[in-house]
Amino acid sequence: MADTLTLLDEALDLGNQELELLASGMVEEAGEKARERSVLMAEAWDRRDPDKLLELRDKLIRLKTLQGRLTNEAKELHETVRQDLARAKQEGARLAGYGKSVKKVTGYSSFVSKQG
Repeated sequence: MADTLTLLDEALDLGNQELELLASGMVEEAGEKARERSVLMAEAWDRRDPDKLLELRDKLIRLKTLQGRLTNEAKELHETVRQDLARAKQEGARLAGYGKSVKKVTGYSSFVSKQG
């Protein structure tokens, strides 16, 4: 069985992988890494050893810093997606404006007798 510090090291590695995935826009994969990291951290907390509190504190501080970086990356990604959606909405409105200005063409001329 892995001890607390080893589990926290694994959680740090997963967090760094998650950060790389977020930076490349792979949100689903990053979410999976976040779930795995959460499980490891909970398991490490349950197994914490009172004799290694200083080492545990150092690892937790590193995890806190990593979490801050992950949060910043997620905020940047969120802002990018928001801007893309706003741009798509503007483009849709622009294209809809063209549709209103174009006259619909019927299958027959309005100057030809419709009775034959």
